[in-house]
Amino acid sequence: MFVRNPVTGDPRVVREALALVGAGHAVTVIGRSGRGMPRRETHHGVSVLRLPRLGERLRGLPRAALGRVRRGETESAPGGEGGCEVRPVAPDRRRSQHRRRDRLRTEIGEANYLASAVAAGARLRADAYHAHDLDTLEAARLCARLTGARLIYDSHELWIDWQGNKCGAPEWRLERWRAIETRGARAADRVITVSDALADELVRLYDIERPLVLRNCAPLRPLTRSTRLRALIGGAATRPIVLYQGGFSTGRGLDGLVTAAELLPEVDVVLIGAASPYRDALARRAEGSPHRNVHVLPRVSLDALWELTVGADLGVVLTEPVCLSYEMSLSNKVFEYMVAGLPILGSTIASHRALADETGALLLADAADPADLAAKVRALAGDPERLLVMGRRARAWAERKYNAEAEQARLVLAYAALGAE
Repeated sequence: MFVRNPVTGDPRVVREALALVGAGHAVTVIGRSGRGMPRRETHHGVSVLRLPRLGERLRGLPRAALGRVRRGETESAPGGEGGCEVRPVAPDRRRSQHRRRDRLRTEIGEANYLASAVAAGARLRADAYHAHDLDTLEAARLCARLTGARLIYDSHELWIDWQGNKCGAPEWRLERWRAIETRGARAADRVITVSDALADELVRLYDIERPLVLRNCAPLRPLTRSTRLRALIGGAATRPIVLYQGGFSTGRGLDGLVTAAELLPEVDVVLIGAASPYRDALARRAEGSPHRNVHVLPRVSLDALWELTVGADLGVVLTEPVCLSYEMSLSNKVFEYMVAGLPILGSTIASHRALADETGALLLADAADPADLAAKVRALAGDPERLLVMGRRARAWAERKYNAEAEQARLVLAYAALGAE
């Protein structure tokens, strides 16, 4: 398997690798280095190899060579001291220089990753190469082609749309990714993705066999309520806790949720996740909120997160349709709340509507409308019996259908079928 992160913090990758090891396969996951993490380790039977970020050193070369341009202050021209004079660089020329520099750095980094990933992967002589997301697909495809092995493409996002419309990737990069995904998806022996809508879109885009849908469901755990979250925030036992846990970025309804908290003095809103400039901005807003009822907590381990999650009263997943990938998504956070027996306040994207109709565990709200969010939270917080019923439905559906064990069993069957072909 290939993934462009340090591996052990990626629940989907870890669950898939562990499921295959449990079925008797030998699995190596090739990831990227992380601060303080070993180059090689074994994680519950899964071999982990982290590639060093050599590209960072290489990218320093163009930075040094173009240091004057990077500062964006001056450029040299004939006629001054030593044959040159210094004059200001026009803003449009600075932008052009920055774009060229950024493209060069990206190209060097990608070339370094591809060379090191293919070299490491091909040495393994694996029976199958499994690409987690589009940014590893070319490495996996080349390894499979060099060794005659099988190729599996596991698309966690509608990558090109997400990068182009949410992240603002440049067109030259999107064109490169389109070519890689077209070639790789059609060459793959199996394509996997996370939702039915994304599977249908990949069929439409690349005219391939319908991908196997493996939802990002959480593993089942014994359900015991905890007071640790309430103790952390100093909340009174009578105050409902509304929980968001996950990444801090735009398109997740967090601005609206923080604004809605200003209309909910009787409720505590807790946001848990890794540090980012966006999280810092939300934390500053929380500090200035009139009711001091928004609590921003740092990222914690998965085990610690579980203990905090089971101490909440309501989980929120407010994915906004800011790009097609988000509109078609089915967040792992929905399933983490379901396993924890929490009722869910969800946005109105199609996957949430379908789950709400099927399970009765979700109440939907307009993620871009703080007044609607506040009204829906108040309706639930003021009805403890409804909260209890929805939470029980969430847990029951997690036990019945929406759990990692059921999803990963289908992955194991897919690999067995590949081996039988």
